[in-house]
Amino acid sequence: MHPKMPGAALLGLLMPLVAFAAPAPHIETTTALVHAGMAMAAQNLPDARKHLHHVINCLVAADDKRFDAKAGNPCEGMGTDAGALHDEASTDARKLELKRALGIAERGAHSASLDTAHVYAEWLSEVLQRAGS
Repeated sequence: MHPKMPGAALLGLLMPLVAFAAPAPHIETTTALVHAGMAMAAQNLPDARKHLHHVINCLVAADDKRFDAKAGNPCEGMGTDAGALHDEASTDARKLELKRALGIAERGAHSASLDTAHVYAEWLSEVLQRAGS
């Protein structure tokens, strides 16, 4: 991933892949994956953290202590609003991957540098792709 790639360019590359990587029933996971990609393409740490928080908000319910309403919830209205961990964890393996993704997103959201946030976002994307398949 080139550190100077604009977010829109990355999204243009990711969207066709995301459409094939996850079936429609995994819309919260797919949305989280898109935001992990946006965190990878972020040009500054606040933007990277914001998109990593979006991932967290897509994975957990609004009443979860890890949910950050100030960050916004791109998954609002999807599923039951209980988050992908509730709505899309149809197998033990998928639930494990979504929990792994949540832990990675949390660590990434607390990164002290943009480079570190990018590393977490890339790792997060790999885990979310597995969870959505």
